[in-house]
Amino acid sequence: MLELTDGTRERIRDLQDLANKAEDGDEDARKELRVALRESAPVVIARCSNTARIYRGILARTASGGNPLVEEAIKERAARMAGEIAGEHPTPLEALLSDRIASLWVLVELQEALNAAWYRRTDDGKRVSPDYMLKMVKLQESTHRRYLAAIRELARVRKLQANTPGVQYNTQINVRS
Repeated sequence: MLELTDGTRERIRDLQDLANKAEDGDEDARKELRVALRESAPVVIARCSNTARIYRGILARTASGGNPLVEEAIKERAARMAGEIAGEHPTPLEALLSDRIASLWVLVELQEALNAAWYRRTDDGKRVSPDYMLKMVKLQESTHRRYLAAIRELARVRKLQANTPGVQYNTQINVRS
């Protein structure tokens, strides 16, 4: 993942200031924000619109149980994972799929942890209902399928980009008796 330059950070701060004013109801600030975004570098726009990073932060906060070290470590691991999966010079599609894979990884891990926690008895000695557990397991399975589908898609995209057609070997053996 690329480190942001000081200029990029400053531009993002300026845009955030405009966004705060627009959020407070300043219509002129909203118009100015639109113009400023149009004039911004692609890296600034990409950083400001990186919902995968925001999404992973929300999941990390939930998974950490309030432990700042765990929260930050999950976010950093997911960001590094996305970068490693994307590779050195990813295409825009590879970058999107890599972010998706890393985000779904965090979600799969969170749901695994929550499912494990639900197997424990609650503070009042009761267990969660089997119906509830079944719904949660189905949700986790759905997330896991989406995770694997994103991995398959990235592999398919890379195969198509490599322009390597599928190889098929046909062998015929004639045996005389």
